Amino acid sequence: MNSSYKKFVSLFLFSFFLCSFQTVAQQLEQVGGPYTNDANTIMLLHFDGNLNNESPLSDAAVLHKKGISNQTGFFPSDITGMGQCIYLDNDSKSDSSYVTVADNVNLDLTGDWTIEGWMQVYTFGDVAGDYRWVPRLCIKTGDEVFYQPNWWVELWGDNRLFQTGFQDTSQSFWPSVTSAANVMEPGKWVHLTFIRDNTREILAQLVHNDKKELIWFGTMSYASLSSKVPLNTNQAVHIGWAGAEGIAESSNDSWLHGFVDEVRISNVVRNFPVPPVMTYLSQLTNKDASVTSYEIKASAFAFQSTGSMAEVTLKYTIDNGATWNNIAMTKAVGDTFVASIPQQAAGSVIRYYVVGKDNNGLEAQYPSTGVSPYSFGIYQPVSKILDLDFEEGTGAIVDKGVYNQIVDVHGNGGYSTDAKVGTYSYDFPVGQDSSYLAVDSPFLTTKDFAIDYWFKAEGDTVLPYIRMIIRSASNNHVDQNYYVRVEPGNQLSARYQVDPSVDTRTKSDVALISQTNVFSLNKWVHILYERDDTAAVFEIRGENDQLIERMVDLETAANPPRPGTSPLRIGWAANSWDGVPRNFMGKMDGIKIYNYAALNLPHTPATAVDDEANEVIPAKYQLSQNYPNPFNPETIISYSLPTPGVVKVEIYDILGKKVRTLVNEFKNAGKYDVRWNGRNEYGAGVTSGIYFYRLQAGDYVQTMKMTLLR
Repeated sequence: MNSSYKKFVSLFLFSFFLCSFQTVAQQLEQVGGPYTNDANTIMLLHFDGNLNNESPLSDAAVLHKKGISNQTGFFPSDITGMGQCIYLDNDSKSDSSYVTVADNVNLDLTGDWTIEGWMQVYTFGDVAGDYRWVPRLCIKTGDEVFYQPNWWVELWGDNRLFQTGFQDTSQSFWPSVTSAANVMEPGKWVHLTFIRDNTREILAQLVHNDKKELIWFGTMSYASLSSKVPLNTNQAVHIGWAGAEGIAESSNDSWLHGFVDEVRISNVVRNFPVPPVMTYLSQLTNKDASVTSYEIKASAFAFQSTGSMAEVTLKYTIDNGATWNNIAMTKAVGDTFVASIPQQAAGSVIRYYVVGKDNNGLEAQYPSTGVSPYSFGIYQPVSKILDLDFEEGTGAIVDKGVYNQIVDVHGNGGYSTDAKVGTYSYDFPVGQDSSYLAVDSPFLTTKDFAIDYWFKAEGDTVLPYIRMIIRSASNNHVDQNYYVRVEPGNQLSARYQVDPSVDTRTKSDVALISQTNVFSLNKWVHILYERDDTAAVFEIRGENDQLIERMVDLETAANPPRPGTSPLRIGWAANSWDGVPRNFMGKMDGIKIYNYAALNLPHTPATAVDDEANEVIPAKYQLSQNYPNPFNPETIISYSLPTPGVVKVEIYDILGKKVRTLVNEFKNAGKYDVRWNGRNEYGAGVTSGIYFYRLQAGDYVQTMKMTLLR
């Protein structure tokens, strides 16, 4: 069988040492099978030359295949003692196959469970739109749309990771465990285990290799969710495809091309040799250099109900991993362990994680293997944390701020003598969509900040939603510590997302958005943006530093920004929702960022629009694609009106039922943005799925589609 495999480049897989399972007490069950039926087995498919189900609690499996050249069938397994397996030939969407087990009450899981199976992926998709992008080992598919299931076990091809989870009855939560990237290797067997322990309200995912050695383990707690009961569905269990025939929205990107074996579903938590459960670790933000120690808390407990924690160790480094220091954590209340890292010098970057060992000698770490350790910096307060004046003129860009951070250059940008401050600026070339600068440093995450820079946009036009400066909270540009971007109609905005963990928050983001046409092509513009607990202020100034507009938000004390962990990017947002490159093109100069509100801007709004700004009335009605899309938790809908009149903007669900009226009022001619926060007329959050938004202005009506992903 192996001789027919396509050769793949081997991927680096993070090693995860766990003490030998031979030392574990004999009462623990073996992972991976072959299994025999017992009272808690509700589905057991061996695929030993047939589709028999050894459990009497559910029906025999049914094979579905199409295409005259489909080679789906049974083959000897490479795994010792496993007999045969089933090959699902999904080398094309039209020549496809999958397996189902009919729905019954036993397969509607709501309490404890253990779902497991072997899979070997032959080929897969690594981009959205590929029919093999998110292959399902198994899933209890949703009734109307496939992605509202009872539970699922799946692979994401783009990052080669596994995800296991369920959806709750309110369809508001998707508790899940996601493995580290690159845990899947093409052409190699892995055994996936998905456990739901409803007593302790935790989920666990285990990934074993073909020798039944644990290569990845992770957990999550769903105790804090307001709705925890899994959603039951009337669909069959699907193996090799997310399903389902005959529903309103079936999957088109989840075909599994490869081998499957020994799929078992149990209505108990199997007594496997599972490492300790670690569901929490303090994620510290940057600390003032005057702080004398840094307390870390972790949650850890043995997975086995009769087990106990032998030790929990905090590991930290201040030299980027060259040396790791160990501190034994002290047990506090319940499952909490505590330790403190001693004071470090200003400019230090501390990276840390914890390792827990139970009484059976099994170990786990948090963050999980393959995930970067947590980190924070020791900062000097009231300081300039980035200073790029580009006066080097040649060679590497030098940060003249207090931390002298490394500036990574991407693309073909370079120094220019067309400067606003000093002799040189930085040129992001017109016609090239890959030039940007990046600075990866914890010191650029800050609760209070000031941003000061000049820009000159060049080219034929400036695409909306270009981020000139962004400090993201993650690789998704939607979550951010702070950013400045271009809006439709040559508007500018300065924004930050409010920390979702703060109870005092009164809004999801603080957004300061200018009037239209506050800047023109080929003219220098001065940007000033600062935030502290008294106000957020955004000033736009013209080529001669004359005030164009000042915007103010006075509700910042209750709405602090969320921390940022991704690199600061200058000239690019890091991704695009619609495939259109959105890189800044033009010049930037005098880029300075502070960790306090250094600019002392007035807290009163003001407008003195530059006479040269070109106010343009739209030539036609237009409803633009919402941004971002897909979105969570909110999105922006932009529209243009060539004439004044009464305007309606409404949201509808996939069944045609009106969900929300966003606009219903007289509007002058112009360009407008309206936000939808994913809530209905009564303020309740709506479920994930497809929605439609409609613009009606006079006789003009246009409808477009958007996707909400919770």
